[in-house]
Amino acid sequence: MPKILITEENLEDIIMLINTWEGKLTWDLLCSEVSQLLNIKSIERQSLANYSDIQKAFSTRKQRIKENSKANPQPNVTIDYLQKQVNNLKAQVQRLEEINEQYKQKFIVWQYNAYMHGMTEDKLNKPLIAVNRQHR
Repeated sequence: MPKILITEENLEDIIMLINTWEGKLTWDLLCSEVSQLLNIKSIERQSLANYSDIQKAFSTRKQRIKENSKANPQPNVTIDYLQKQVNNLKAQVQRLEEINEQYKQKFIVWQYNAYMHGMTEDKLNKPLIAVNRQHR
């Protein structure tokens, strides 16, 4: 004759455990938690499933968890982080392209002014004079 592990008192505790379950719910995980709850070495899925109240609570909770995960999918932190990085890099590229365009416009102005003042390309490319900064 099998040993009776589940009584009326701890049946309510097991159902409460199932109803308040968060995260992934499997029979193996439930058996592990029920074993700890009842202070026993182990309990089998079949032993728990023999109780219609436990079976019904398990099925109902599993369905609710599934519905909640569809309604509120967990954000993927890696994808969110990478998406933010992509957006930041796009903004940086945009800003640098604007700065580059401003430099191009400034160069055109300098080129025109140099031409108007008779400056040749050789004069513009002449190296800077070395400055002696030693104090005597």
